[in-house]
Amino acid sequence: MNNTTINQSLDSSIIEGASPKAIPWRRWLLAYDGFNLSTNTLFTSAIWVIYLASRGYSPLAIGLFEMLFHIAKFVAEVPTGIFADMVGRRKSLMFFCIIGAVENLLFLVPTVPLMILSFSLSGISYAFLGGASEAMLWTIAGHADSANQARRFSRLVSRMYMVGFIGEIIGTALGGYLGHILAVLPFLCRSAFMLLGIAPLLLLPEQKGVTEHHTSPLAHLGKGLKAVWQAPLIVGLLLISGLTSSCWQTIYFYYQLYLHGLGFSLSFIGLIVAASTVSGFLFTGAAPYIMRWLPQRWLVPVFVFAEIAGLLCMSMPQPLVSLFGYLILFQASIAVLSPAIVTYINERCPEEQRATVLSLQTGLFSASMIVLFPLFGLGISQVAYSTVYLWTLEGLTAGSIAIFVLMKILKHTQKGGN
Repeated sequence: MNNTTINQSLDSSIIEGASPKAIPWRRWLLAYDGFNLSTNTLFTSAIWVIYLASRGYSPLAIGLFEMLFHIAKFVAEVPTGIFADMVGRRKSLMFFCIIGAVENLLFLVPTVPLMILSFSLSGISYAFLGGASEAMLWTIAGHADSANQARRFSRLVSRMYMVGFIGEIIGTALGGYLGHILAVLPFLCRSAFMLLGIAPLLLLPEQKGVTEHHTSPLAHLGKGLKAVWQAPLIVGLLLISGLTSSCWQTIYFYYQLYLHGLGFSLSFIGLIVAASTVSGFLFTGAAPYIMRWLPQRWLVPVFVFAEIAGLLCMSMPQPLVSLFGYLILFQASIAVLSPAIVTYINERCPEEQRATVLSLQTGLFSASMIVLFPLFGLGISQVAYSTVYLWTLEGLTAGSIAIFVLMKILKHTQKGGN
């Protein structure tokens, strides 16, 4: 395990002359929870695709908008990761809140130019979140238990997802109802809650990975890429994360249209999505215990297989089988893989480049989504949902096998080099 010393920039008034026990990490964790809850109250997640479809946008057009989101996010990921390490991780999260509030307000007038601007801003917003969020939580875990930082982080990152799930449950359950009252109301509420997330961030100290002022951004990026290249396991984990997360996210959005096509109302779709969030919440709570029980070499392939099995069930014509795949297998895979992979990567990251390396994880996810989302929308425009699910199943299976083989090769090469 990598027991890298935590080097960061904190307010001197907090830690100067203080013992480790005096560091108020519990207060920081509660503030982090407040930010996480507010920004994850997703009033729009269950209805935005339907909202755009009702304004005349085709599945392909929606897919292109989502592709634009991921292009902007992909381009901004590494620069914002460097920003978080060199300027401040708290500042990065504040930019996430401000830009996210603005992009949601643009949905009030869903013209093509404003939608292009909205999805571009949304991508940049989430780039400021990616990397900075987990890097900040890793530091809090180090203050909570420096001797067992990785184990504490696995619990805290599961807690992070669970608090986020609470916001999603509340937001998705209310989003359909609010949209039924007034179509733009969920977007107004979403903007308000994004701005509200800034308040708890003010209770957190600033964190930086880089303490030397003379370090250039390009040199910082070079060190991060070198750290990844020297740890082949990180390469494999990054690829697995990008592939499985992009598959899950694509299915998540278009499943809304599938349910809507079956005749379900917005309110009922909101409840189904909320039920999936409850399922994910429960599996996330169990994730730290699963990580202790299953070794890393078994956990990753087992839950990648669970996602493949879930996709297979969703391609079946029987509604109950499809819902089982969506509500159980898919939720279990993403709920366990997300905290597990980010924990395994954090264990092997140098502190100075932590946010930058973590931004590569979300960057690969965006790169996959740039390809998958519009192709999925084009496929749905031409054939049945079940056929597209089978195509995705084949791609996910082939990609996973290729990545596992690559991980074995890299691991063998590394041993040979040693």
